[in-house]
Amino acid sequence: MIRQGEIYLVDFGKKYHSELGKKRPAIVIQNNMLNRAVAERLYPSVMVVPLTTDNVETDYKLKLSARDKLKKESYAIMTWICSVDVSRFDLQTGALTQLKAEEFAALKARLCAVT
Repeated sequence: MIRQGEIYLVDFGKKYHSELGKKRPAIVIQNNMLNRAVAERLYPSVMVVPLTTDNVETDYKLKLSARDKLKKESYAIMTWICSVDVSRFDLQTGALTQLKAEEFAALKARLCAVT
């Protein structure tokens, strides 16, 4: 089951104007109640925050160190919260890594600042 705070590769498709594109890591921010519904095929979408390796730090990005299967230092882009169909997840590769509790707390604080 996909879990909140895990990072997966997600296919965002072809870039369209200012939208992000390509296959890139993304953090699952959706709660685990809905994630169970996704696993049971009762709900098709997962809310995520995409990552970039663009190292321009702003108040709307959160720096994450490379670890486990997340090969490069990355930045969560808070202004790109989106819901994607679970079929866009690379479930064969599985979770690249899991956010630490303090990282998820920082993510939530920055998300609240932009919403």
